[in-house]
Amino acid sequence: MSVQEYYQIVINSTGQAYLDAEQELIAQGESIVPFLQEQRNTADPIARLITQVILQWIINGETFQACLDYFKRAEARAAGSILRAPPPEGVVNYLIKNFGDSVAPLLSVYLIKLNQIWPDWKTLSAILYLGKLDSKDWADPLIQFLFTTNNEHYLNLAVQSLAEVGDVSVLNKINSLLNLPELTETTRIALQQAADRIRGRLGRI
Repeated sequence: MSVQEYYQIVINSTGQAYLDAEQELIAQGESIVPFLQEQRNTADPIARLITQVILQWIINGETFQACLDYFKRAEARAAGSILRAPPPEGVVNYLIKNFGDSVAPLLSVYLIKLNQIWPDWKTLSAILYLGKLDSKDWADPLIQFLFTTNNEHYLNLAVQSLAEVGDVSVLNKINSLLNLPELTETTRIALQQAADRIRGRLGRI
């Protein structure tokens, strides 16, 4: 397949199909950097974020790899303990202490693309991490995540994190999405809850 075809797969697919196409693009190396830089002009914020992540993997992916290596170590340690899985709060604390917001693009994309195949602790960790960064830059992936799951616990935490990073512009975007006729009732409720919480938080500032 061509670079363009693999790129369309990463934009449109989820799960293992996404990972496979992502690896194919990364393997192309710097030869596809000009193509990827052109794709950053798209109006779709999630497509831009995906493109940014693949570019970073190619140009300097050491930080992303260090994050994934930490996930593997944490999972291996927890597997032999009574917890069986890393506690998300501890994972978030480690990420913020050691990476700040530098792995937010990666975890934003993976939250959207891999939540159906990720273990519970990774999904919860990514949701909570984005909400701790105090930047509206991570509102778009959290909004998109609300469209990808029916898991009530995930939705509640995503609404909480979205409320923590949202501002007036995010509130306006959510309000515009609430008018979409194709919204499922689950997504509509989650978006409305996020809007109400952002409005309430802004009223207290």
